[in-house]
Amino acid sequence: MKAGFGIALLLASTVSSLATSAPQMQVNDSAPCLIADVSRSGLQSVISNAKQTRGVAGHSENQQGIAAMTGAPSDLKKAEQWFEKAARRGYPPAQVNLATMYLQGWGVARNDGTALYWLTLAAQQGHPVGLFDLGQLYLNGCGVRKDYAEALRLFQEAAGKGNAAAEVNIGYMYDVGSGVPRNPAVAAEWYRKAAEAGEPAGEFNLGDLYLQGEGVPQNDSSALEWFEKAAAQGHRRAQAMMGFLYAAGRGVPKDLEAAYAWTAAAQSAGEPQIQDAPSLAEIERQLSPDAIQRAKGRAQVLAKSFKQPTTAALLY
Repeated sequence: MKAGFGIALLLASTVSSLATSAPQMQVNDSAPCLIADVSRSGLQSVISNAKQTRGVAGHSENQQGIAAMTGAPSDLKKAEQWFEKAARRGYPPAQVNLATMYLQGWGVARNDGTALYWLTLAAQQGHPVGLFDLGQLYLNGCGVRKDYAEALRLFQEAAGKGNAAAEVNIGYMYDVGSGVPRNPAVAAEWYRKAAEAGEPAGEFNLGDLYLQGEGVPQNDSSALEWFEKAAAQGHRRAQAMMGFLYAAGRGVPKDLEAAYAWTAAAQSAGEPQIQDAPSLAEIERQLSPDAIQRAKGRAQVLAKSFKQPTTAALLY
């Protein structure tokens, strides 16, 4: 159920599909090769002190590109022109943003090779998201021959710079044995690093290892703890797992009302039912009408209250 990340732009920096754990792995390798989406709600600075970017060659042009992309209406062609100006001046966030436009075909013809070029330049400057996204291309074989060893090297360099998404993907590679011997214990170590940094995919994957007893001692309570942390950040699969655990009474006293609420909240966002979990109809048959109404009300609160993860964000 685990999943690997997709691509990250640089407005805020998150990836479309971080690695999530083995039975529930969610590596996104559909067309386009890596999926990204820009949400205005995800705009934030990647650099802790925005003043550090002022006067840096390319920063102003990159800001213009962001404004063009996120304006109403957006102007993707103008955004591409501004990003390219900044990228040619050597500004890594713009190089990542421009690469993502080519990966997605936003205002330009899709071209994984061109994306590879710009991400390579960003990575050569040690930009953590550039390193991470370039690793994604090598991991998935986008615009370049698939190379697990190079992907792992890039993820490790990005992780060394504090990129939690890269930590998840390193864990994922050890979890499934992509280019390295499968080692759930090492996977758990990397997932834990990401989870302790608050990365929901890391939290989910670590929870899944505890649930399966792989790489860590089997512990339903620990699984529930990490699933709940991920669910609180809008991780829909984690919300569905919360419903499954409450329905089965694993790690928590059995509570069908809570199970219904968590399951309905996840399914309201299109998350499929967990294998072997009871359906909402099956749970309903075991609840009183009042309990069903309470559960439905709680499901609405859960669906609205948890912050929604941004699939991708542009880099400032």
